[in-house]
Amino acid sequence: MRDFANVRLPNKDKEGNYDMCKAVIDLTNKGRAEGQTETLLFSIKSIMQSFDQSFEQACAVLKIDAKDMERYRKMI
Repeated sequence: MRDFANVRLPNKDKEGNYDMCKAVIDLTNKGRAEGQTETLLFSIKSIMQSFDQSFEQACAVLKIDAKDMERYRKMI
C-alpha cells in the first residue's frame, strides 16, 4: 500500500496490525487538502488573468492571509 498510495502507514497496534481505517481517512484528507490547494491556485491565476490583477490583489479578493499567500506564491 505504501508504494501505491505514497503515504506513510500508521503505526502498528499491539498485535502488529495496521489501523487501515485511519490510513484511508488520512489518505482521503491528504487528497482533499491537495484538491483545495489546486483550486485556490487556479482561482488566483484566473483572477490575475481575467481581471488583470496582481497576485496580492487576487489573494485579497479570495481573503487569503499573508502566511498562506507566501506559500501559494511559491507554487505559481
